[in-house]
Amino acid sequence: MTERGLENLKSIANTGNAEKCPFCGSEETDYKCSIVDQENRLGYMDIWCNGCKRAFHVSRMEISDGMKTDGQIPDRLVY
Repeated sequence: MTERGLENLKSIANTGNAEKCPFCGSEETDYKCSIVDQENRLGYMDIWCNGCKRAFHVSRMEISDGMKTDGQIPDRLVY
């Protein structure tokens, strides 16, 4: 993951919003957290750009209250 990709993770953790795309610079980024273990709120997150369709997958993470868990992950993303 690039340094700009890590900035996206920090922004999501701190504000609930993704930053600019680390690949193309677009502000059309989004994310979704998927909870696998409800009791401990553990799961994974996908972060993507709706402009260039590049994406990151983050596994084995604790999903804090307020993180986005609804919505649909788009098809044809490039990880």
